[in-house]
Amino acid sequence: MKKFLAAFLTAGSLLFASPVNAEIQTYEGTDEYIMSEFETPDVAKQRAKQKAERMAIEKAGVFVESTTEVSNMMVTKDEIITMTGGILKLVENPKYEMIPLENGETFIVRATVKAQIDTDDIAKWLNRGAGERSELVDQNRELQKAIEEQDRQIAELKARLANAGSAQDKEKISAQFAAEDKNFMANQKLQDALRFYYAGNFNEAMNSCTEALALNSNSGLAYSLRGTIYYQLGQYPAAVADLSRAGNLNPTDEKIFYNRALANIKLQNYRAAADDFTIAIQLNPNDADAYYNRALCYQRLRDNQRYQADMAKARSLGYSG
Repeated sequence: MKKFLAAFLTAGSLLFASPVNAEIQTYEGTDEYIMSEFETPDVAKQRAKQKAERMAIEKAGVFVESTTEVSNMMVTKDEIITMTGGILKLVENPKYEMIPLENGETFIVRATVKAQIDTDDIAKWLNRGAGERSELVDQNRELQKAIEEQDRQIAELKARLANAGSAQDKEKISAQFAAEDKNFMANQKLQDALRFYYAGNFNEAMNSCTEALALNSNSGLAYSLRGTIYYQLGQYPAAVADLSRAGNLNPTDEKIFYNRALANIKLQNYRAAADDFTIAIQLNPNDADAYYNRALCYQRLRDNQRYQADMAKARSLGYSG
């Protein structure tokens, strides 16, 4: 099975050997954020810190990419970004400068972060199963899209604020800033959750997901990731519940239904699992693993005709497990 179980199936089959002399590289990132009159200094600092971390990740990514190339590892650009963001560790508290603007009401917030990359952590990442790595990349890609959309919303609000004429208009914009601040902080918690998850610290990752959902109850990624964590911890009913919420919020995400099927299998709910694999197949008709696993569900349900049909389809799509 390719997603949840990938970490267990690949145990003992290392793909990448850590260098004999492990290296630790240090990178610094500095960037700025212009604070609006409706934002608090704490949130503005977090926004500047996020931008500074992006700069550090970009610099560190060059090293990570060169390390994988030297080792002849075929790693995509998206995986380089995900890996670097996941294993980059802050080594001291961020430094902030508050630079007043000419209007005297707002500030430029400048943040500087210092972070490190350890080649041992690169090796640990590359020793994960291909299916697990792919899912981590998908999760990070989804989070980065949410962050980019949030950045766009803030830029739009700032443009509207510059053109706002009445106190009533400004009041509406202030309320929208407050809502976007909550979404921003939720995304920050999700970023923390992914880093904890990459490191195998499931309890901390779960707590961060829960904190993200307290800020944004419509985060499908938070429910999906927490459902994944519940699965890893053997809490299958909770996994099904969270993945169901994730599926309601993101009904076109094939992996949610695939993963819920795996949780249902653990609960011996083979009919529900087969139905989930059917949804996954509808969303991704070329998923050989989904056909194979649905076949096993049909075998448990004593539906030999569908079992044979799905096994044949899985093989025709290249399944060889």
